[in-house]
Amino acid sequence: MKVLIGIGGGIAAYKVCEIISSLFKTGIELKVILTAGGEQFITPLTVATLSRHPAYTDRDFWQPLHHRPLHIELGEWADLLVIAPLTANTLGKLAQGLADNLLTNTVLASTCPILLAPAMNTEMWNQVAVQRNWQLLGQDPRYHVAGAGVGLLACDRVGMGRMAEPEEILPYIHSLLHTGGKRDLTGKRVLVSTGGTREFFDPVRFIGNPATGKMGLALAQAAAHRGGIVTLVHSTLPDVAIDRRIQLIQAIDSAMMQQQMVAHFATADLVLMSAAVADVKPAHYSDQKLPKKLLPTNLELAPVPDIIAELSKLKQPHQKLIGFAAQTGDIITPALEKLQRKNLDAIVTNPVDLPDSGFGSDRNQAVMLKRSGDRLDISPCAKLEMAHQILDGIF
Repeated sequence: MKVLIGIGGGIAAYKVCEIISSLFKTGIELKVILTAGGEQFITPLTVATLSRHPAYTDRDFWQPLHHRPLHIELGEWADLLVIAPLTANTLGKLAQGLADNLLTNTVLASTCPILLAPAMNTEMWNQVAVQRNWQLLGQDPRYHVAGAGVGLLACDRVGMGRMAEPEEILPYIHSLLHTGGKRDLTGKRVLVSTGGTREFFDPVRFIGNPATGKMGLALAQAAAHRGGIVTLVHSTLPDVAIDRRIQLIQAIDSAMMQQQMVAHFATADLVLMSAAVADVKPAHYSDQKLPKKLLPTNLELAPVPDIIAELSKLKQPHQKLIGFAAQTGDIITPALEKLQRKNLDAIVTNPVDLPDSGFGSDRNQAVMLKRSGDRLDISPCAKLEMAHQILDGIF
């Protein structure tokens, strides 16, 4: 995979160094264009060192030709173009189809998807002309957006215009490399559950499991990057910046998760029940912390509601309901039984007793079994990649 990164003139350019370094570590081939403004904040030597490839500047653009024009070569080479930070100046040029430097000429000479990460002062961002250009650019299906956020800006103001964090931009890059920029979930409402529920027996003690929410977050990110309108109901989540288009709803225990999933189910087109919901809970709850000497030696347990079974009874013909099963040993037999018993459209079963797989890992592997009888084997890969393979398999 080949990613071309265009760096504009803003202090947020320093964040792009982390993006370049992270992408290189995943084996992606990188080239970087520095605008004249971008060079005022980071040097060609910096990005060349991180990308292991010479950086391109406008000086290279205006050199005598040795082969084909540079902007043509770069435009044809890239599978994805990322512009970060996107300044008001470059935004205006892109919106009007203007090209007066290497970056903007390369944009016009390319056909690949383009990911934009805008960054500017709040007053600049709120200008009518800037917002007009932003809306105009949004009409072009080539452009995808890691949107500007609210935060402390270099001008010491707190407001809109802060560039998205690398941990938000990086998943979007990997998604676009997988999908080629397609938005096959546009207009679809996607409901995802994730994390391991915590069933408390006093305010500080609970029955739980090791689920971290990484898989469900990856599913939510993948769906949002493909145009879906995503709601993520979570008990636990990794501490990372999350695409602000994803609606987050916290549900710590099984009762709260049941309430939220049922409440949002009717409007969903696709439901991915990836949460590791407890099977039992303490039968009794103390609203005060129990002294150690009063802790029960035998903890009485009670069943919790079977959320996915309840949802399957509510499911309408247009809805797809996907279950998940974390298993040890034979992962297929119990998953097939669950698929049939709970009337699911598909079930994703994954081993949690293999290294670098399952709970807490950044990678996973699985088998997706569909009601139609089709089977998709997903080899070990990053959880975001697995999420896209699941979505590919559903549709």
